[in-house]
Amino acid sequence: MQTIISLNHSSGAPKYQQIIQSIISAIDDRQLQIGDKLPSVNEVSLSTGIAKKTVVQAFEHLKQTGIISAVKYKGYFVASAHTNSRHNIFVLFNSLTAYKENIYEGIKQALDGHGVVNIYFHHNNMEVFDTLVSQSAGRYTAYIIMPLQDKGMQASLKKLPQDKIYILDVGYNDWGARYPSVCQYFEEDIYRVLRQAEAKIRRKYRKLVLVQGPAFYNLKQVEKGFRRFCKDTGLASEVIAHARNKRPAKGELYVLAHDQDLVYLVKKIAAGSLKLGKDIGILSYNDTPMKEIAANGIATISSDFTKMGADMIKLILQKKKAHLKNPCRLVDRPSF
Repeated sequence: MQTIISLNHSSGAPKYQQIIQSIISAIDDRQLQIGDKLPSVNEVSLSTGIAKKTVVQAFEHLKQTGIISAVKYKGYFVASAHTNSRHNIFVLFNSLTAYKENIYEGIKQALDGHGVVNIYFHHNNMEVFDTLVSQSAGRYTAYIIMPLQDKGMQASLKKLPQDKIYILDVGYNDWGARYPSVCQYFEEDIYRVLRQAEAKIRRKYRKLVLVQGPAFYNLKQVEKGFRRFCKDTGLASEVIAHARNKRPAKGELYVLAHDQDLVYLVKKIAAGSLKLGKDIGILSYNDTPMKEIAANGIATISSDFTKMGADMIKLILQKKKAHLKNPCRLVDRPSF
């Protein structure tokens, strides 16, 4: 029975909270049912090395919330299956952007008030990532992680319960096979979207230009899909790091991975004699409400981020170990 108590001694989470969460998880997973006896304070203390007063603190908290009861001379027993924290979810994004708000909206709608979500941001900083992960270990029923590219990721994720980690949006190639995931498949997404628009591209443009912008997790996969499309179709292409010094020419279609390059290009086109959507085309990654109205409408290559959040919660609620491809589509607007 002692195996229901799972502690991570390297975690920053207080030990009594880890004991509480272990028992709640065991009840939620039906390892423990109403009337089942818990291991005694002495048994938990001996098996974990935790001080008896810490175990008592955890048990007393559970007793006060009505989850367990105490019978004199007999011990502690499960009193309720209503833990009120069945869905206590840790979400770690890389940064706050408009599409992350859509993901959160999908998470919130799918959870439908039956749980709590705490959101944090690692800003693509491994030290920040590791600190947040360490502090969260043992405190949550599920961990939704948006990875970053760093060798320290593996050691950091090992601090969390391995069966409660879910990978979100990026990093499928590195982490999707290890943990359940809802991710974009960047290489095949851009290839498929450009193939679907091939007739229009051939009719209007003579050259495609991929503007990478600041590095992000799956930039290499985006470039790989872009180059494969151009090779298979025989269309002229170019890959550049940014648009700051690029002078746009008639007949070029720009695929932009970063919004800062969108600002540069729109300004340059507006200041020149060329017309956006007629002489020059733009496809921008990740749809936002602003792109609906900016420059009369910016066409986008975008996932359904609200669905991404909702599908992630469905995985968690249904306890599925699946790897879901989040749908990506072309949102056609006048810039294209």
